[in-house]
Amino acid sequence: MGMRPVRSRRAVGLTVAVVLSVVAGRAAGYGLEFTPRDDTVRQVAPNDVAEFHLTLTNTGTTSDVFEFDCRVVSVVPGWAAVYCVNGVCVEPGVLRYDTIPADGSDTTPKVTVYTDTAQGEEVVSLRVRSLGDTTLAESVGVHTIVGSGVEELSGFGPPGVAFVISPDPVRRNRTTTLSFSSEEPRSFSLELFDAAGCRVSLIAAGTAPSGRHVISWHPERPPARGVYLVRLTAGDESAVRKLVVE
Repeated sequence: MGMRPVRSRRAVGLTVAVVLSVVAGRAAGYGLEFTPRDDTVRQVAPNDVAEFHLTLTNTGTTSDVFEFDCRVVSVVPGWAAVYCVNGVCVEPGVLRYDTIPADGSDTTPKVTVYTDTAQGEEVVSLRVRSLGDTTLAESVGVHTIVGSGVEELSGFGPPGVAFVISPDPVRRNRTTTLSFSSEEPRSFSLELFDAAGCRVSLIAAGTAPSGRHVISWHPERPPARGVYLVRLTAGDESAVRKLVVE
């Protein structure tokens, strides 16, 4: 009979240590939740300031470092934007980092938009990414409007009822809800255009009944991240709404 190999205690100890290390690594869960604490759409007077407050929560089971990346998605010339984390404010494009223990929260993240006399709508996106698990990321888009705003351009239905897209911004591979009102049945179409004005796709077409009409859109091939325009045409009326895909 052949002799059985003898494993040293040191080898056994190393094997156990490696196994324990792997188990510990699997048990170290990462997670985040990034939510606005107030309305993400603010309509302000010229030369006014819009502030948006957010909360970042570490929903994982271990301490984690989070990376903040702020971008101005839709720019109004003459306006300015900054974002703050832990009281330190920087311009969009500059990264900030925040360490939060397991089950901890940070309520200091804030986006501030400074307007001037120009009318328009500026969209700012604030993205947070876990450095413990870089596949985990959340984004919140905030809108600052000076003037009437595109929501009031619809012309469909009774006063105060607008052509609405929700959520906006929308994440890829998520369902988007588009709704509008009509006083009488009429044919309609919803088309998606890119920022250059080229049609990307036909979202829906048909006949809308009178009253509120709601469409859920979940395309098989979601559009790439970016800024788009959705045009609603019903009879001889039309409306355009901006849509940000993240």
